Amino acid sequence: MSSPSAISRRNLGAGTIDNDHGDRSDTKRKRCGKICIAITTLCALWLQVQTLPMQEMSAQDVQNVSNRTILTKINNHAMMIDDDIPIPQRRIKFIPYPHKTLGSGASMQCQWETRHNYINATTTSLLDFTQRNAYTEGICIPPTLNDTLHIFSSKEAVECLSSKVQNRNIRVILSGDSYMKQLYIGLADILMSKHVRKNEEIMGGAQRSAFVSNAQHWMEKRRENNEKFPFVQYRCEGECYGRTEMDVCSRCITQFSGNTTRGDDVWVVGVGVHTYYRLNKQVDTAVQHILHFLDTEAQHNRTIYVSPPNYSHREDYPDQSSSMDHVYRGLLPHVAPENPAHPFLDVYQLTKSCQMENCSFDGGHRSRYVNRWKAQLLLNTLCEVQ
Repeated sequence: MSSPSAISRRNLGAGTIDNDHGDRSDTKRKRCGKICIAITTLCALWLQVQTLPMQEMSAQDVQNVSNRTILTKINNHAMMIDDDIPIPQRRIKFIPYPHKTLGSGASMQCQWETRHNYINATTTSLLDFTQRNAYTEGICIPPTLNDTLHIFSSKEAVECLSSKVQNRNIRVILSGDSYMKQLYIGLADILMSKHVRKNEEIMGGAQRSAFVSNAQHWMEKRRENNEKFPFVQYRCEGECYGRTEMDVCSRCITQFSGNTTRGDDVWVVGVGVHTYYRLNKQVDTAVQHILHFLDTEAQHNRTIYVSPPNYSHREDYPDQSSSMDHVYRGLLPHVAPENPAHPFLDVYQLTKSCQMENCSFDGGHRSRYVNRWKAQLLLNTLCEVQ
């Protein structure tokens, strides 16, 4: 059987059509054929995307949008779709008190993983420094949040917490024990789009305090030079560390924020372990003191309570792991989502899941990348992508 090109050459050679006219007709046919193939391919691709089940498209599958490119994921294969229609930039909205509840307890269980396959020549231009590091260092996404959890870029985090952008007087203040200091440093890493003190690991209390001071200094410098940069500080350390009555902490918070209930001041507080030790290792008493603090704070619409971490067993603190587990579980029936009046950030499950050698040097305080992931959960509590 002759090929289409052979038939065309034979007809032309027989003089059945004019050579110039035949060349033009052949070119038109080829061009029309290519256009038809392109249209058919695009239609098939559009139908494939439209018919995907919703659960296959997660928040991790769509991270950044440019004007001409959409990054998505279909059946675990990354693909690029070029689009000539300009895509509007996403808006990041601050969620006022009681903010957004991610979940607690079993619903926050997750497994740590890295996603190096996301970092390639194509996606590098779509992900910023913070997002690329999250994928390569480690993320822990609960299955219950797979479709909704967003890994914020530094720009998005700044936009969410910016008083200038959001047109409201937002102030985010972290307070509490050493774990809250490390959460503050993790959040500073994201907002600054750099790793404070060159990502050096924190190995003790003095170093931790120095890192917090360093982070606060540069965050304030950034805010002085950029009117959109958010107010994010660590305050009331002595009052809210857990070594004094929780009423002292509430008074310090009120001294800074006043008695307003407008909900623009966000206090992020965690005091579990030292409250437990201050109350002679009485689990039920520690839980009641924390709940009394949360009841007081609920009158002012301003505080998110952060769970204690999971503790690995240590011979020098033989009861710490099981006792803090009991404190954590004692709080669960009384905090969000069960009680929306007590906003709650559960970091216990992600620290329990992190059992790799580089997770912690002492079984309690986690590595820098773990604290940046805690900060991502905090941002998902405070921010919404529209």
